[in-house]
Amino acid sequence: MMEPQEKVEDTSCNLGKPLDPSARKALPQLVSYLREALLVEASRVSEVDYITDDDLLRAYKQLSFPNKDSLQFADAQAVISQALRENRFLELVSYGMAIVLFVIGLILLLFGVVHNNDAVRIGAFIGGSLVEVLILIPFRFAINSRRHNIALRMLGLIINRVDDPKKLAPLLKDTFLAVVIGKSQFKAMK
Repeated sequence: MMEPQEKVEDTSCNLGKPLDPSARKALPQLVSYLREALLVEASRVSEVDYITDDDLLRAYKQLSFPNKDSLQFADAQAVISQALRENRFLELVSYGMAIVLFVIGLILLLFGVVHNNDAVRIGAFIGGSLVEVLILIPFRFAINSRRHNIALRMLGLIINRVDDPKKLAPLLKDTFLAVVIGKSQFKAMK
C-alpha cells in the first residue's frame, strides 16, 4: 500500500515543483478517491463478472472525457440556467397577455360608456368586466413561473453543496412534488 503513494510522490517531484506538506497529506486521499471512482465506473461498464484492463481504460476515458451532450454529465448550473431562461420567457409572455387583456377590457368598458344603445352598453360592460377578470390567469402563470425559478435557484445551490447524490434524491423528489405538481403534503398522503 505504501508503494503506490511513494510512486505518486516521486512523479510529483518530476513535475519540477515539490509538494507542500499539506499537499503530501491530501494527495494519498485524493488518489484513493480517484481509484475508487475508477473502479466503480469500470464495474459499471464491465460486461463480465470481473474488471478487465479494457474496462479500466473505458472507465478512465468516461471519467476524464465525459460526453458533453449527455444530460448526466451536463453541468447542473447550465441545466438550471436553461430552465430559468425558459421560465423567464413564460413569465414575459404572461405579462404580455395580461397587458393585452387589460387593454381589450378597457376598450370594451369605454365602448360601453360612449355607446347610446342600452343593450350594447350592458353587453360591453359585461364583456369588459369578464375580460378584466381574465387578467388573473396570466398573472397566475407568472406567479407559478416565479415560484419555479426560486425552486430551481435553491436546487442549484443545494446541488453544488451536496456531495452524495443519495442524500439529494429525496430532496429533489419533495421539491418536484411541492413546486411543480403542487402536492406540498405528499408525505402525509403516504
